[in-house]
Amino acid sequence: MTAHPEVLLQHPPISVDTIDLPDFKRAGVRLDLLRLDRVHPQISGNKWFKLKYALAAVLASDCQRVLSFGGAWSNHIHALAYAGYAQGIETIGVIRGERPVRLSEMLLDAERWGMSLQFVSRAQYRDKYEAGFLAQLHDRFGDFHCLPEGGSGEWVVAGCREIISLFNPADYDLICCACGTGGTLAGLIAGLHAQGGELLGVPVVKGGAFLYEDIRRLLAKSGENDPGGWSLALNDHEGGYAKVSSELAQAMRHFTEFSGIGLEPVYTGKVFLALQRKLARGELSPGTRVMMIHTGGMQGLRGMTERLEKK
Repeated sequence: MTAHPEVLLQHPPISVDTIDLPDFKRAGVRLDLLRLDRVHPQISGNKWFKLKYALAAVLASDCQRVLSFGGAWSNHIHALAYAGYAQGIETIGVIRGERPVRLSEMLLDAERWGMSLQFVSRAQYRDKYEAGFLAQLHDRFGDFHCLPEGGSGEWVVAGCREIISLFNPADYDLICCACGTGGTLAGLIAGLHAQGGELLGVPVVKGGAFLYEDIRRLLAKSGENDPGGWSLALNDHEGGYAKVSSELAQAMRHFTEFSGIGLEPVYTGKVFLALQRKLARGELSPGTRVMMIHTGGMQGLRGMTERLEKK
């Protein structure tokens, strides 16, 4: 595979936009948005930070092959495929579900960038980290570096803690982001220390309380103490991963109409909905300063447009 000159070391300056929404303005609450969606058109948002040090470690090793896991619209698989293409690293995507007659646009992108796709049943996918299943993958593909689903491997905290350096956390009372596997929030916890206000993670899966333990485990594996000062909003998942409610669709439309900035419903849309609900419950007092982190992943919107329109 031909290496390309792009290197995951630097990214363009990231802006912080103040979002002037009538309901927040009336309540005297300042809402700012960290525009990680502008980091890179393909290695989008938090994926840049999740992959940065993992791929640096791959490039420094004797094995230039990475295998990871995801669904048909996975932002992680999309970013990994392009990053591998850009850096001359061979990539393999283990995809949940049987191979469809027609690939999603995301998977077409991944194949175009040279990723080998391995489709497995949902039952096999649930056992993806079992030794026997991984041995089968090694028999088929040879040696590889295994990057966990969502990119939350051993390097995730080192990468995502850098997100805090993109703004002054002391300016905010509340800093919010979406939680899929918890890697981004773990990095924010590690980077924040006592510099700013409360951290709030919004799990996008139903029954997301398990993320408390997963996040603490990620911190411990990275040699970081858990300083506290963070929590999870467990009731804003709208029914589960990639589930869309009418309230979510309306909240996203409201945000975009007044800001001109797009959200997607799997991750960042649910963060805004959680904040809107906190505002309605009177939990954001006048003078509160909120930082909402836009974690990118707008490519996934391609698979959700029809569902959003129906809602």
